[in-house]
Amino acid sequence: MPDAQIRSNMMNDGTTVFHCSFCEKPIRFRPDQQGQRGRCPSCKRSVVLVPNGRGDVEEFLSSTWFYQRTRILRGREEIGPIPDTEFLEMVQKEHITVGDPVKSPQMTKGQWVDFSRINLQSVSDRIEQRLAERKRREAVELRRVKVGQENRQKLKRGIRSALQGGGLSSRHRQAIEKFAIEAGIAESEIQETIAVESRGLVREVFEEALQDGILEPSEEQRLSQLAVSLGVELKFSHDDRTRIAMSQLAYALNCREFRPEEATEVPFKLKNNEQVLAECSAKWFEIADLKRPSGIPLGGDYYLKEFADGDVFLTNKQVSMVGELRSKKFPLASVSQVRRYADGIHFNRSSGKSVFLQGDMRDKEIACFALIAEHFCSGEPVLGFHPTTTFVPQDVESDTKPVANDYPRYTFRVVGDFVGNRESHARRLQEGDPVMLVRERNNVHDENAVAVYNLDRQQLGYLKREVAAWFAPIMDRGKDVRANVHCFNSHGSLIVGVFL
Repeated sequence: MPDAQIRSNMMNDGTTVFHCSFCEKPIRFRPDQQGQRGRCPSCKRSVVLVPNGRGDVEEFLSSTWFYQRTRILRGREEIGPIPDTEFLEMVQKEHITVGDPVKSPQMTKGQWVDFSRINLQSVSDRIEQRLAERKRREAVELRRVKVGQENRQKLKRGIRSALQGGGLSSRHRQAIEKFAIEAGIAESEIQETIAVESRGLVREVFEEALQDGILEPSEEQRLSQLAVSLGVELKFSHDDRTRIAMSQLAYALNCREFRPEEATEVPFKLKNNEQVLAECSAKWFEIADLKRPSGIPLGGDYYLKEFADGDVFLTNKQVSMVGELRSKKFPLASVSQVRRYADGIHFNRSSGKSVFLQGDMRDKEIACFALIAEHFCSGEPVLGFHPTTTFVPQDVESDTKPVANDYPRYTFRVVGDFVGNRESHARRLQEGDPVMLVRERNNVHDENAVAVYNLDRQQLGYLKREVAAWFAPIMDRGKDVRANVHCFNSHGSLIVGVFL
């Protein structure tokens, strides 16, 4: 059968689109040309014209065969149907030769003809096109999936951008629906995406509010208003609620708005002007220097000696533990440093044995107790972060010091780090690299400004105005301050760790 005349851009009514199985060139053909062989004007390959825009076209490109074989006792016997691939194999093995009658519903219109009249190249071309068509369909499906994913990402970005203002306006919704219709995205998926992105935005604002360890009333109000405007119910896990309580408490302590809760009946007599600040349940340990192993090893000759467990009370004058059988206390004036750990609170005392109160810092009661103790013993601002290091070492070596102090006292997010070349300077830093905090007392925008520089005196940004308001006075008092790169957050912002 001669090749049909094909024109790539035939636009007559009633034409059907064929995509070349080999090069995907779109070709239009008339209904009377369907099933004919033609030559692609682009890749010049011989192809069978079939409507392969949608659906399976295997039936158009496949052929089945019958042939007759002469048996000595039975005479001529009809065998079939067999697929075209098997038919060609039998021809190659000369099981079917000249003189054998063959027929195919697709190639000979079901009429018996002599094998010599069959165009084997046409049969082979159909098989080759069928294999190419499978690969083309796979490639089309992969592109369809990729485009679908890209469109869904565009939809998410569009919804997220629109939600930044606190809700979807009618104009934004119309634009989103128009895009979704063009992209073939269902209405139910749009609503689900809006719900997911709304929850994600609220979560992002929540994490941003707690990022500096202080939750201000304005941040709480913004979070609540955003959740209401987006129709998102605020649901917090146990850890979230502890973090919120810690950050709220840090704000109250730093702003001198902390008011102790009414204490339950205290099992000991309070002195004049003595007030209970916090209480919790914990296990009381003392740090002892022993020549013989006893208790929990801390490294070297240092051990944790368990005293008792019970209710621990923090007052403005002492720390007191009352157990079922034993009690213990020490004056607050003897404490040189309080440090919070993931597994408890360490009271480093300048006189008397240092004390470790063991407890899980994920528990709100002991976490708040530790934060209040740190603030009242140091007299400095505190941040409501969850400590991640443990006081009791996992692997103890003989020369290990009993108390490690390798975790920063504060961690601050650097702002203004995307101005000019600051981001490129920051990207050259690695975790642990030292940085410098520089007071800018003559800054016209903020007299408490604290700038952050690398060791090459290249500016990386500033501490947040709210943080600098209480941290700058610490630097002004001549406190020995050092800082390093703590990490980079999920948004790429630089987080510095500060050691006092």
